Amino acid sequence: MSDARVCAVVVTFDRKAQLVECLAAIFAQTHPVTEVYVVDNASTDGTADLFRAGGELDRDDVHHLRMEENRGSSGGVAAGISAAREADADWIWLVDDDAAPAPDALERMLASPAAADPAVAALCPAVVRPDGAVDTGHRGHFRRRPRPLPLAEYRVGATPELGYFTFVGPLLRMSAARAADPPREDFFIWCDDYEYSFRIAEHGRIRLVPESRILHHDVGQAHSNRRSRFWNRLMGWSYVPTPLDAFWRNLCGVRNYVWIKKRYEGQSALASVGTIAQFAVKALLYDERPLRRLPWILRFGIDGRRGRFRNFTPAEWRRRVR
Repeated sequence: MSDARVCAVVVTFDRKAQLVECLAAIFAQTHPVTEVYVVDNASTDGTADLFRAGGELDRDDVHHLRMEENRGSSGGVAAGISAAREADADWIWLVDDDAAPAPDALERMLASPAAADPAVAALCPAVVRPDGAVDTGHRGHFRRRPRPLPLAEYRVGATPELGYFTFVGPLLRMSAARAADPPREDFFIWCDDYEYSFRIAEHGRIRLVPESRILHHDVGQAHSNRRSRFWNRLMGWSYVPTPLDAFWRNLCGVRNYVWIKKRYEGQSALASVGTIAQFAVKALLYDERPLRRLPWILRFGIDGRRGRFRNFTPAEWRRRVR
């Protein structure tokens, strides 16, 4: 795999500073990336200036795909994969815009025995937090719910099989990326990576390469309040509350999760009621002004059951809640 050609895909929205850091880490790889496709989800923070003449990212190996509107994580990744599938490359590397792979992350994945196995469709680095701890939630198996791969499985030299990955760092074999349709654009955000993982797995195994690491800053997921700290201490959980103006993401997650449970596990209508109720209870325990959220949770849960995908842009949602 030492001569493997790799193109990277990065989706961004209003994270100019994080994007520059992310791309610097990609360009610093000990195994060079041949080209990078940056999908700009209609950013409003001056991200486009980076790609214009004289900008920091004005270079021949960087392709700037500017969306006319924010199409969410799923729409952005779908556009990036669709473009990258036309490249003369062996692999497509998906890197989140608030992530920074270690300099040898790509080299270590390609040096893994799993990379030489044609039955492997995707390789995944270990995701680590800023404090250096492994964030196990990004890799695991989906059995009635996402079950993170135990930390004990992150052994150097081992390549445990996975059932799902998030979009933080997976390396897709080009043949699998071309065989599977891109992520569903109508998911917009959350659970789109689970669903895409399931379809990639239809074309080969997904393997973890623990010695390959990617730092994930997880920008925007650090919100906390007194109630969340109480329940997390009492129950040993690690949930975070969501500010009301960002709750549109959770609604996409409710709908998409309910749809996945029906589509891939055949969940009954009665069981779907229980799944939706779990999201409602979480909002009651953790979130401010939960009663404003419950009707929306119910509406989007029903949409998921019916396979109806209607999305708000962040701006549209903020107008509604105000």
